Parts: sequence; structure tokens; C-alpha cells
Amino acid sequence: MGIIKKLFGSKEKSEDEIKAEVLRKATEHMNASSEAEAASLDAEATEKQKSFPAYENVDKVKKKNIRAVLLEIAEKGEMGALPISISDKTGVNQQDTASALAFLNKENYVEAVNSATGFKYYLTAAGRKYCISKEFNSAI
Repeated sequence: MGIIKKLFGSKEKSEDEIKAEVLRKATEHMNASSEAEAASLDAEATEKQKSFPAYENVDKVKKKNIRAVLLEIAEKGEMGALPISISDKTGVNQQDTASALAFLNKENYVEAVNSATGFKYYLTAAGRKYCISKEFNSAI
């Protein structure tokens, strides 16, 4: 009879045991739901990448423009370069040149100096180091 009571008998749990079990179950449920949410977000991100291949082309064009603008500024050296002359030499339209210069300025590869003819852009030390590492111009 003692064995049957042990197997099938109801054992009353204390309040602390009940609270601990409820907390454990809630934590397991929260972890499971957050893992499922993270998996669904990853799936959405990969689906977006597949559905918008045009962004990849835009990024390639922007990278090409930034590289061309940086190379032109590196070639000008200590003379500095005006945005309009960069645009003329590289064949990149003025708006894309301006966005490339803004990006390079934000990343501290170039600095803008106000002169009588307008803003001139010069390479910073970081810009020179980058150009040398990428072997853009050996005269830097």
C-alpha cells in the first residue's frame, strides 16, 4: 500500500515550490517565444534581400562613385578638389558626387575647407592611409 501511495498519491507542494515552478515555466515559455520570434525575423530579412535585388546594384554604384571621388581627390593631392571639378573629371553627376563626399567626410577620409572658390576637399591622414592600403595612388 505504501508503494501505491508513493506512485499515485498526491503530494502537496509548498507555496515556494509552486512559485518556483510557475517562474520556471514562464521563463521556458518566454525563451521559446523569443527564439521563435528571432527565427521569424531572420526569415523575413532573408526574404526581403531576395525580393529587392535592386538595392545590391545601388550599393555597387554608390561604392563605385565613392571610390572614383576618393581617387580624384587623391590625385589632386595638396591642391584640393572642388566638387564640381570632381564631378566633371569622374563623370559622376553632381548629386552623387555630393553624397559620396558627404559619406567620405563623415568617415573622416576627407575634410572640407571653405575657400574663396567654394568648399575644397582634401585627404585626411586616414584617407591617405586607406588610399595607400588600396594602392590607389603611389604619389600620396
